[in-house]
Amino acid sequence: MNSTAQKPEISLPPEAQMMDLAMSFIKSQAVAVSARLKIADHLKDGAKTAGELAEATGAHEASLYRLLRALSSLGILKRDAEGRFSNTELGEVLRSDHPRSMRDALHMICDPPHWNPHGNMQHSVETGEVAFDHTFGKPVFPYFADHPEEARVFDNAMSSFSSMVASSLPAEYDFSNAKTIADIGGGHGILLAKVLQENPHAKGILFDQPQVLEGNVLDSEGVSDRTQTVGGDFFSEIPVAADVYLMKFILHDWNDEQCETILKNLAASAPTGSKLLLLETLVEEDDNEPSISKIMDLNMLVMTGGKERKPSEYAELLEKTGFKLEKVYPTAPLQIVEAVRV
Repeated sequence: MNSTAQKPEISLPPEAQMMDLAMSFIKSQAVAVSARLKIADHLKDGAKTAGELAEATGAHEASLYRLLRALSSLGILKRDAEGRFSNTELGEVLRSDHPRSMRDALHMICDPPHWNPHGNMQHSVETGEVAFDHTFGKPVFPYFADHPEEARVFDNAMSSFSSMVASSLPAEYDFSNAKTIADIGGGHGILLAKVLQENPHAKGILFDQPQVLEGNVLDSEGVSDRTQTVGGDFFSEIPVAADVYLMKFILHDWNDEQCETILKNLAASAPTGSKLLLLETLVEEDDNEPSISKIMDLNMLVMTGGKERKPSEYAELLEKTGFKLEKVYPTAPLQIVEAVRV
């Protein structure tokens, strides 16, 4: 018998597929628990047994083993013949020091501020109201302002998403003619920093709320000497002039009226001919096409009252606010919507 032979794929009947979908929330929590316990970090230097990991994490050994076994079945860990667990290539991105680490993102997604509102999704579907507001009694961003630890986790998660995008954006888009690149709502600045590292001729501007800018990584990324930070609220004004503006995961947080306010405030400062790059998860025109964008759209329904949009919907928003859609780059994991200030 060939020991390297692949297991035959099993076609599950519809009821089994439905059960797998229904149980997906358990998979999410399992990965999140491993992220909080820093399992991937503890395996960085080599394989360990459940007992060794229990000692390192302070977890209950028998219960931790059951978690490790489940993660191995998901392809996140791998157990060897000696009973030791190690990271797979997939599991490596849960390491805190991985250049494309998703640890903070998993931490955020399955923590109460994100997890609990999704249990109230039906409220949003039935009423059109935001489940987060219904769950916690206030909108998400005022909630984070009142809960600094949860806000820290959220900001770190956004930096994780920025790191994921940062490796592809400079390769996909030509910034060679840009003298100044501004990231609007740019958080800690990891995306802007990576773009500037690949474009040493350019200067940068990082615009966000003052308390967010305090945690910026511009110095540690080596670009603080050519980057200006500007604190403010993009619903009030965006006093930033640049050749190229970046907005990653900004407009999807807000409804159309709120997006128009943000874009009009940007247009008030943006020079004619300047470019705006929206980094978003675009919804396909075909409703039947499988896509993470439609799942993300439900997340926006529950969390903020915003939405993921089709390219045609972005074109309409841009036209109303002083911009014109020029091109959509079908990049991954996010798409680039390029617009010009007219």
